[in-house]
Amino acid sequence: MLKRGCIKSLNNFCLLSFALLISTALIFGAYPTPAQAAKKVDTKNSVAGLVDINNATQKELVAVKGIGVPTAKKIIANRPYKSTDELTTKAGLDAKAVAAIKPFLTVGKDQPATLTAATAKATSAVNEKKADAQKSVAGLVDINNATQKELVAVKGIGVPTAKKIIANRPYTSTDELTTKAGLDAKAVAAIKPLLTVGAAQTSSVKSSVATKASEVDVTKAVSKTKSAAKSTATKLAPGTKININTADKATLEALPEIGSSKAQSIIDGRPYKSIEDIKKIKGIKQKTFDAIKEYLAV
Repeated sequence: MLKRGCIKSLNNFCLLSFALLISTALIFGAYPTPAQAAKKVDTKNSVAGLVDINNATQKELVAVKGIGVPTAKKIIANRPYKSTDELTTKAGLDAKAVAAIKPFLTVGKDQPATLTAATAKATSAVNEKKADAQKSVAGLVDINNATQKELVAVKGIGVPTAKKIIANRPYTSTDELTTKAGLDAKAVAAIKPLLTVGAAQTSSVKSSVATKASEVDVTKAVSKTKSAAKSTATKLAPGTKININTADKATLEALPEIGSSKAQSIIDGRPYKSIEDIKKIKGIKQKTFDAIKEYLAV
């Protein structure tokens, strides 16, 4: 009787243990283990952070498991790609290796070279140099006409050098600062980007360059003088006739609207059979002809 009771208790214990084992299996089958959960998170992360084989940097490619530095260099060297399968045909990667890394890769639109990080940096440097060049061009100092103060303001030019430059004017190029002004060739090379060579001014104009205001006054005065001289020259007496076949250049210049170049063209176009023939001269159109015809004769 006791023996039967023991056997029955043992059977009940086995059944209970089996039930617990089945329950545990069902529970762990429905819910992933921590390792499985972590693996799923990694997979999601890798999908969210797919690496673009057309635009990724070497560092970004190497961060992908299965891609080392040599492989990353091959991938970059053989861009662009239309699909990840071209990593085998174009970059020469092993098909098995490509299959392993494909889940972590994507193929974006190939960017122009100007948009890559390295080239963008180089472009920025070039743009800065251009900006500097433009700034320097805007403020170039004319070695033929600048004042001593303006020359001294150039980095590398002191008062003695400025005096030498002024004393040996005019120059046809900045290289003459070495041959004419006796400046050191190395020093000239350093200041050349900041200089320009303008037309040398006459002594009468040079004396007025002390201030910008006086220079403007001189220019206006010269302009008025020329205008007055021209006006006087063109006031011919009524009935005056100028023979366009024999008149000298100065006489022809006395005609309204006829300057030095047109007067010379009239002389070069001789002989004329009628005064209307003068309209064949370049620059003498009907309007000009109407202004001078009353003074013309052949």
